[in-house]
Amino acid sequence: MGNTFEALGTSGGDLYLSNGGTDVFFDVLTLAGCALAESVWESNLVLLFADGHRLGRGTDGFDLNSLPWTADWPAEKAFVLRVLDLAMTRHGWGLLTYEPPFALDYLRRYRAMVDGWPAPVAVETPATRPDWSVPPPPGFLERCPKHGIYQGMLGCRLCDPTLQPLPE
Repeated sequence: MGNTFEALGTSGGDLYLSNGGTDVFFDVLTLAGCALAESVWESNLVLLFADGHRLGRGTDGFDLNSLPWTADWPAEKAFVLRVLDLAMTRHGWGLLTYEPPFALDYLRRYRAMVDGWPAPVAVETPATRPDWSVPPPPGFLERCPKHGIYQGMLGCRLCDPTLQPLPE
């Protein structure tokens, strides 16, 4: 089982990742996102990455349209692109206990999807979306002393032995 990342309205297709690939994708996005997030919306997005794929494995892909975009969505989209660009520089990858050989391909493909995504598409039930204008609980934004990334709801994803390969 794996996860699909989509961008309704683009013509480039979806990004399908295995469960392991999804873990890698969220690891590198968390490393980059934590370095860049400043606003409440940005912090909430990075927390999505930090806690992503840790509960309900195989169900953590998403469509860009499922994110709670605001009227400032062009700036929010630009932030997502900045996170992807920073991740593609291998920012923080030295903190990983493994070499992510396919991560650059995932990031390039997803960046093309985000870049080609024209605008949020209205969904039927916007009331089910979280409100990312509300700051997350302060404890979620505490940084791991070892990795410097958000602890999130579930603790540092890079310290989680269920997600990270054991060092040899």
